[in-house]
Amino acid sequence: MNVDLEDLSTVKKRLSIEVPPEEVEQETAGVVRSFSKKARIPGFRPGKTPASVIQSRFAKEIREEVQDNLIRTCFMTAARERGLNPIADPALEDVKFERGEPLSFKVTFEVLPEFEVRDYREIEVSRPSTQVPPAEVDQSLAELQVARVRHIYEEGREAEEGDIVVVDVQGTPEEGEAFSRERTQVVIGAKENLPEFNEHLVGVKEGDEKEFPVQYPEGYPGKELSGKRVDFRLQVKEVKRRELPDLDDEFAKDLGDFAGMDELRSRVEEDLQARKKHEAENKVREALLDKVLLQNAIVLPEVLTESEIRHRMEEIVRGMMNQGIDPKNSKVDWEQMRKQQEDPARKSVHARLVLDAIAKAEGLEVDRRVVDERLRQEAQRMDETPENLREQLNKGSGMQALKNQLLRESTLDYLSSVANIRDE
Repeated sequence: MNVDLEDLSTVKKRLSIEVPPEEVEQETAGVVRSFSKKARIPGFRPGKTPASVIQSRFAKEIREEVQDNLIRTCFMTAARERGLNPIADPALEDVKFERGEPLSFKVTFEVLPEFEVRDYREIEVSRPSTQVPPAEVDQSLAELQVARVRHIYEEGREAEEGDIVVVDVQGTPEEGEAFSRERTQVVIGAKENLPEFNEHLVGVKEGDEKEFPVQYPEGYPGKELSGKRVDFRLQVKEVKRRELPDLDDEFAKDLGDFAGMDELRSRVEEDLQARKKHEAENKVREALLDKVLLQNAIVLPEVLTESEIRHRMEEIVRGMMNQGIDPKNSKVDWEQMRKQQEDPARKSVHARLVLDAIAKAEGLEVDRRVVDERLRQEAQRMDETPENLREQLNKGSGMQALKNQLLRESTLDYLSSVANIRDE
C-alpha cells in the first residue's frame, strides 16, 4: 500500500492511498466467498456455487463491498501508522477502481491540534467586591414589597399612575385586520406601555370610553404592528389602586419563618452576598480563561466548531418548542442566528481544547464521588433517579461527556488556585 500524507494545516490532513492489485484481488476473493455462503442460486447447493457465477450474478454488490472495505481498512491503517487520530469521518474523493488496476483514493480529515499549553500559572486578575451596601438591601426589600402588592377596586376612582385599568380593547390598524381584547389589564406608567396609552388612561373612570390613535415605531417587537398606526377604542371596566404592604414585622412573618424585619433584612443581606460571591467567582474564572486562551492561540478543527454551532442551534430550537413556539413559523432569521453563534462556538471549542491540555499537563482527574454528586443533582433536577440517569448516559457517550465537563470545571478551579487574584 502506497500512502502520501499532505499537511493542509496543523489540524487538516489529506492521505492519498493506492492499494496494489494483489491486495484488491485478495479482498475480492474474500467478499466472493462471503457472498457464496449466503447466496441462494438455483441449481447449486448453498456454499457450492462457483466463484465465477457469484461474481457474475453479484458484480455490482461485490465491487461496492470490496471498495468500501478497502477504503475503510486502508484509511484506518494508514492514519494509525502515522500517529493520526481522525476526529470525524473523512471526506472521500478521487476514487479510481478498475478491475486489474490498483484502487486509489484520497481522504481529507481533521485531527486535534498538537500544542504545548503555556502561561497558565500566576495569572493576574481582579475579583469584584462582594460587599452589600444597605441601599441594595433596601432595593431587594422594596422588590419583595412590590411582589406582594394588592390592587383594590374603588368605585368612581380616577386612574393614577401605578393603578390597574381593566379595559375592553378594539384596535383598527391602517393595514391588516381589526382585533379586540376583553378585560385587558393595563398598568398605568408601566415601561412596556407606549406613551400614548399612559397619557390617555390617566384620569379615566369606570364606564369611560376613550378613542385615540397610536403610531407604533419601526422595529416594534410585534412585527404585525411595527411602523403602523392603530386607532384604538377602549371601554373602561374597572380601576384598581395599588396598595403596598408596610415593611414591618408582620410583613416579615408573612414571608416565612422570620421573627421580624431585622431577621428578614439579615437573610436578604446574606442572600445578596452569596449571590455576589458566586458572580465574582464566575467573573474570575471567565477572566482567567480569557487570558489563558489569549496566550494559547491554536488552529481549531472546523468539524468541532461546526458541531458546536449545530448544538447551539438545536438548543435554541428546543427552547422555542418548550415555550410553545413553532420554529418554522417564528419569522426568525436563521442565517443571522447562525452567524451570531459562530464566535461563541469557536471560543467554546478553544476553551475545551486548552483546558483539556492543562488537565493532561497537570495530571488532573475527576473523583468518582464528584461524578456521583453531579449525577444526583441532575437527576433531582430532572425528577429522575440517579440510577436511571446513569443507565441512560451509559448507553451513549453521555457519561464520558459529563466526566469531561467536570474535569474542565476542576481545571478552572485549579487555574484559580494558582492565579494571583486581587480583591477590588
